[in-house]
Amino acid sequence: MNIISLGIPELDRSLGGGIPYPSLVTIEGEHGSGKTVLAQQIVHSMLDNALKVYVITSEATVKEYLQMMKSVKLDVYDYYTSGQLSIYPLHVQGGKWSKFLSSFFLKVASSFLELKKERYDAAIIDSLSPFAIDAAPHTFLTFITRVKNIVSRGKSIIITFHPAFLAEESITALRAASDVYLVMKNSSVSGMDVKLLRIVKLWGASGERKSVITLEVHPSLGLRVMPLGGVKV
Repeated sequence: MNIISLGIPELDRSLGGGIPYPSLVTIEGEHGSGKTVLAQQIVHSMLDNALKVYVITSEATVKEYLQMMKSVKLDVYDYYTSGQLSIYPLHVQGGKWSKFLSSFFLKVASSFLELKKERYDAAIIDSLSPFAIDAAPHTFLTFITRVKNIVSRGKSIIITFHPAFLAEESITALRAASDVYLVMKNSSVSGMDVKLLRIVKLWGASGERKSVITLEVHPSLGLRVMPLGGVKV
């Protein structure tokens, strides 16, 4: 197992060196909590380490996703044009989601990752919430099993989701299966809006780590660690 540095020294130290590879990484967070930015930071670091990355997004088009990353100082356009980064938007025609489509897309996502496993080193699903909101428990467990099988073949899978859209039993199963489980939350410290990162589970990193990290998404600096102590999630 390797450790992928995220390129932010303070964050790497707080994580015990970085993110283990290969691994199943799950990032839980409410709207605007920074889970997508954190996932994109991981993606950018993997690309910098010459890994080939697939992105399945339920929240943006290809152009929007590239612009989102560029806006937080994570310009991946050259990686995209060279083919090292591939982005696959999943959208429902007419915007009409249904219980059938949610479960269907969950199966499509896992089947796609299995079929293409020889063509990528890491893949991200951002966000899982629309696919899992109406999925039956057995369908979700099958999804987790298939993803874990992919990880066992030397790949990393990064998943983001909003906790309000998954059943508690599904969250518990996902937490148990994950090698890395992170929780992002919005907070305010001395009138300043910040993002709190709580490390629930982190296998593979051997260095010293923190349980809670205070982050800021700065327009000109991107993601950075705030030197604030005594903050609890």
